[in-house]
Amino acid sequence: MTAAKFEDILTKLEIGPWNWLIFLLCSLWGVFGAMQAVGTAFLSPATDHWCWVPELANWTNTQVWSFALPRITVGGVPHHSQCEMFVRNYSRLVGVAWEDRHQHLPEEEEEEVLLTQPCSSWQYDTQTFRSTLISEWDLVCGRESLRSLIQSIFMFGYFFGSPLGGYFSDRFGRKRIMGGALLVFIIVSVAGSFSPSYQLFLLCRFLMAFSGTVVYQAAYILAVEACTLKQRSIVGILLSVPFALGFMLLPGIAYFVRDWRHLHLAISLPVILLTASTVILPESPRWLLHTRRWREAEKELQRAARWNGRKTSDCSWILSTISQMKAEVEDKDTSSLATKQQEVQSSTRRTARSPCFAKCRGVFGQLLVFVRTPMLRKISLVMYFNWLVCTMVYYGISLNSANFSVDPFLYMFLGGLMELPSYTLIIPFVAKFGRKIPLAGFFILCGMAILVLLLVQDHRSSWWFLGLVMVGKFFITSAYQVIYLYSCELYPTSLRTRGLGVSSMIGRVGSIISPFINDLLGMYHWAIPSTIFGLLSVAAGLLTCILPETNRKALPDTIEDVETWRLPTSSRKASIVDDGARKGVEEGDDQRESSWLNPSTTFV
Repeated sequence: MTAAKFEDILTKLEIGPWNWLIFLLCSLWGVFGAMQAVGTAFLSPATDHWCWVPELANWTNTQVWSFALPRITVGGVPHHSQCEMFVRNYSRLVGVAWEDRHQHLPEEEEEEVLLTQPCSSWQYDTQTFRSTLISEWDLVCGRESLRSLIQSIFMFGYFFGSPLGGYFSDRFGRKRIMGGALLVFIIVSVAGSFSPSYQLFLLCRFLMAFSGTVVYQAAYILAVEACTLKQRSIVGILLSVPFALGFMLLPGIAYFVRDWRHLHLAISLPVILLTASTVILPESPRWLLHTRRWREAEKELQRAARWNGRKTSDCSWILSTISQMKAEVEDKDTSSLATKQQEVQSSTRRTARSPCFAKCRGVFGQLLVFVRTPMLRKISLVMYFNWLVCTMVYYGISLNSANFSVDPFLYMFLGGLMELPSYTLIIPFVAKFGRKIPLAGFFILCGMAILVLLLVQDHRSSWWFLGLVMVGKFFITSAYQVIYLYSCELYPTSLRTRGLGVSSMIGRVGSIISPFINDLLGMYHWAIPSTIFGLLSVAAGLLTCILPETNRKALPDTIEDVETWRLPTSSRKASIVDDGARKGVEEGDDQRESSWLNPSTTFV
């Protein structure tokens, strides 16, 4: 087989400078992608605000709060009102000192009987951040959802970029699409830093996430395709490490850059350095062979042989192997030409009758096939829920420092630090105990760690309270790693690509929802988001227990194989899947390579 011959070439080349260069250049994007994914923690942090009373400009904030603002309860804690002020004749206090206020307003009534009015403008606490997206466009007092939308619109970019990124990469090549998407990202990220309006900034954030996902997928695929089968799993995990490093680097930059425009520019401009990687990086030899660019593939593989110091005196073996692969492909094309012509004619007739109906039927057929049989339906529904919870809780914890009353710089750094062991320590654990038990355990332990916070809410400023939060972050990150592997192994070969693609896309919905849970519900009480995340995590862990174990078992190839996981013998295999499901699989397989339901390989 052609794929086997290419694996033989990579095995002979072994691992060397060529592979390490590709890995290094492809992994760099993870650092910048991570900073953008969680950048709203410092671009639009929760900021204290209150009504701006220009007549009291010479008073201190504390004096203004006690005189002009009513007292309310925020998150269970007494606080000055952030959206209302007392109705007073403030014009008589212009230039008056705090101590002389009663001389100019001797007829003042008690605060309990004073009327209140909404703020017309606001003043913001600039002790930590000089300016934020919130203070720039007054995203407060009835406009809090617009603050949450900044993060959600970024996740919408992921939602659409994840499936399309794989298609673009397969269509135009890994290197070319990576360079084009990088150029788009640089332009829109710089434009976002100077955006004069909220709406334009949202558009820039959406395009940044979309193009950034395309870059990451192309880089990820290129790095993995350059490895042999033995190193592929290790490289796939190590490519996540730069994401944690970017997670840890962001608070360091934000600590010194307290203006949101300067910060956005500071984490966007360095991406220009990655454009050099698109010049140095080779195109994926596997993709070149797949698209029958034999001469270009031969040139790249010969360069790899020279860099790795293998077969440097004679590279004719590469040419010989590629010639054999080319001959196999041409023979296969010749033998199947008649069959393809018949299929094209049949497809043309169907499309001519009803092109729109045929396309819609194909898309819905690919989706409905996941719920047509009992076991596959159980797997799909549970995994959809698990993916939704995983992304929701991951980003919910990562961007929830305000509700935990924790220093945002320390919180973000520790959050990134906790991701490093979760990428590596789970490898032997999953290899020994399988997929189901670790995934269920990670979900349940994360939920318990978050729910325990409700019992110790009086110690929110303590280190061990923060430690419990970080424990929850560790377990949900570990669950995020396992769920990718488990999803691939649960679905049959005929549905594996689409199964992972649909699951990861549904998971993006969780990351879109999580900012609203943190911001809108957290403003009533800090524990509401934690309760939701904790209960959902426990529920996901319990539901995982009803799934089959895949460790040390052959991967299923057909829906029949999936259904027999619940049967004692395989004698009933043929009676499990109805004709409709089988027909849906056959129709979907023809479109698998070009389907918009390709999986997302990006972690973020």
